[in-house]
Amino acid sequence: MYPYLYQSNTLTIGTYGVMLALAYLIGRHMYIVRINEVSKRPINTEILIISLLIFGVIGAKLMFMVKNPHEADFSDWSSLLSGSGFSSQGAIVAAILVTVLFSQLSKIKLSLLLDAAAPAAAFAYAIARIGCFLAGDDCYGVKSELPWAMSFPHGVAATNDKVHPVPLYEALYSLVIWYSLKKYQLKKPKPYFVFFTLLLTWGVCRFLVEFISTNPVKVLGMSGSQFGALLMLLSACTFFAVSYFQTGKKKPG
Repeated sequence: MYPYLYQSNTLTIGTYGVMLALAYLIGRHMYIVRINEVSKRPINTEILIISLLIFGVIGAKLMFMVKNPHEADFSDWSSLLSGSGFSSQGAIVAAILVTVLFSQLSKIKLSLLLDAAAPAAAFAYAIARIGCFLAGDDCYGVKSELPWAMSFPHGVAATNDKVHPVPLYEALYSLVIWYSLKKYQLKKPKPYFVFFTLLLTWGVCRFLVEFISTNPVKVLGMSGSQFGALLMLLSACTFFAVSYFQTGKKKPG
């Protein structure tokens, strides 16, 4: 594991932070390229992307605090501003809200913005999870005797036990989702279909991987992340069901 790329008495550069920055830069590039491909007029994507970064971080921190109130020390504001303790689902919720607001203010179709963002989000998330794996952060899974199980003796959250490398699982399925969405975009699907396909596949994968994670069970026998994944899955299923029945009603006869 490589939790730190550089350490001295005055400066520490963490691998996870560098990978997060890389994920942001690559995701930003992918998003801008796709927006320019599908938009019929110029869009000030920089304002949107910077807003997504700022409020995505805030949303990720707030969601982590909601899921783990025992780890949030509200009397020490420095702990709330630390570089650890984030929830990807909080970032997703914040990003959607920011995109909706940007769509309303700029008079740009929301479907265009969300569908363009979906593949970029999947790819960026894969990079971020690789960063979590390299850092040996406390996001690995339960003990396992499978051939690919591994220990993290030098990680940020060290363990000598053989465990499921959950971040690698998440990176792998996110890359598969990214590739599938890119192929799906070539078929020019209906508005919102790419975005809700992301929620559907992400929701299923995250829900399943939570069974081997170490996140504590909190809601109806599920972890907070698993419950969030279920909400993503249900929202996507609802969208596709409504779309299916609306299409059926439009058919003659």
